[in-house]
Amino acid sequence: MVKQFVAGIWEGINPFLGFSYNTSLPIDGCAAYIKGKISVPTTKTKTEDGIRIAVEFPQPIKSGEKYVYELQLLLNQSCIEKIGNLNVFEWPKENLTEIVFLQNAGKIFFSSALAKIVFNAKEKTRCIVPGIFAKSLVSHASKSSGIRIEWGSAPTYRINCHYQLLNLGSNDAKNVEFSSYIPPTTKFQNVSNRVHSQTKIVKDDDNNSIIKFTIQDIPAGQTKYISFNIEVEPKGNLGVMLPNFGKWTEYHEITKEGSLGEKMLKPSTFWPIFDPEIQDLIVALKKSSINASTFIKLAFEFVNRKIRYEINGFRDNAASALHLRRGDCSEISDLFVSILRGGGIPARIVHGWTINPDDQSLNNKGHAWCEFYSPSARTWRQCDPTWGFLTGVSCQHICRQREGLNLEQNTFFWSYKGATELEVKETISYQML
Repeated sequence: MVKQFVAGIWEGINPFLGFSYNTSLPIDGCAAYIKGKISVPTTKTKTEDGIRIAVEFPQPIKSGEKYVYELQLLLNQSCIEKIGNLNVFEWPKENLTEIVFLQNAGKIFFSSALAKIVFNAKEKTRCIVPGIFAKSLVSHASKSSGIRIEWGSAPTYRINCHYQLLNLGSNDAKNVEFSSYIPPTTKFQNVSNRVHSQTKIVKDDDNNSIIKFTIQDIPAGQTKYISFNIEVEPKGNLGVMLPNFGKWTEYHEITKEGSLGEKMLKPSTFWPIFDPEIQDLIVALKKSSINASTFIKLAFEFVNRKIRYEINGFRDNAASALHLRRGDCSEISDLFVSILRGGGIPARIVHGWTINPDDQSLNNKGHAWCEFYSPSARTWRQCDPTWGFLTGVSCQHICRQREGLNLEQNTFFWSYKGATELEVKETISYQML
């Protein structure tokens, strides 16, 4: 059930007799109350754009009188997407106030927006009330608002990785070392590796997981195959969903010269933080910010609202995205990281996949989002400026590689040594367990 609250003082000359509300949501029922107690009649009519709900007050509200009303909409199940045993509701671009659901629906797993979560033991309900800031965000993925709520049981994905290594050379390839980035265990996902005992898993500077295989011989013109699978369980974000991301004094402390935080402020090819246009934007955002938390929110809102989502087929840098006011998930994320790094806040890019419940293939499902460090929470926090998720990422996001310290690392995700003419074909799919 979703609710809409409206309160004010009637300023019209004629009496206020009632109101109407148009919704695009499929609903099974509706009810309205004055001051949350007195039930008032409602009528529901289908229109070309959805449903029109008319509410008639039992007594007219005269000019100068206060009014408080509450409209309740009982959602049809078609509003809720199912991902395994997880329920997903994406807030429409409507001026709704809160969502209420029963406790036996399962625990709240994820909320994309800074929101107040209220538990009502008497009515056995839970209520999520997103703040005004969250309602201004946009999800370019679903073309809805950036507010998403997930509840129920977290899914577990089995990621199936298959590689074909074709030797195109005229000589046999000996002792070929093949490496591939695989999802790491992080604060946001649990990973169990089901790989051959003869393989080796190492960590890089960004604490990514790299699996290594040694292939003794690939004859000329022949193909060798590598297959393995990994199980990933997203953790949600309610454990780290704090409204305060940190104070400027805290960021100054963790980014002192020579510290790990200071290394996370460096520019790269994709993060030209000293670009004049990026610097001007940082100065403007800081002038409008009362603290570091406000700066992060304003930077997030800027890249989410001002950069038009447009797939371009290659990764351009943040300066180009800002100048052209367009980019895909990589450029949008790169710009957010550039603004934060240039403003003194450690940040990095996350490369991974987004799960499509209707398509088990993860080929061409690559996605990029961000992490920034919060001294108050003493941890990294994930966000997705393309999807409009400020406080974390959904159960559909699977991290494969983080880009922060190793600024020129291979974002093709795999590499090899010991052969000069090797054609590699990567096939990634998933199963929901």
